Amino acid sequence: MNLEFVELDLDWPSQLSVFSLRNYILCKLVEYGEPVRWAITSVTTHPEKNIQTISVEVVFIINTGKEKSINSELNSL
Repeated sequence: MNLEFVELDLDWPSQLSVFSLRNYILCKLVEYGEPVRWAITSVTTHPEKNIQTISVEVVFIINTGKEKSINSELNSL
């Protein structure tokens, strides 16, 4: 197993309260792998879209048998 550092931008819908934010972020992170630690590094407001973007830094546990890294998968999106 290896660890991999990733920076992600997640949309924070306006209807989601700050009290639900932790669970929302964790649900999004498990789509990419098993997070060891994570931190919100910035929040950007987009008033025209009624949404905010959360920048998150994450360290994931990666199986060594995986052919591609998470960063290469994210870059292909």
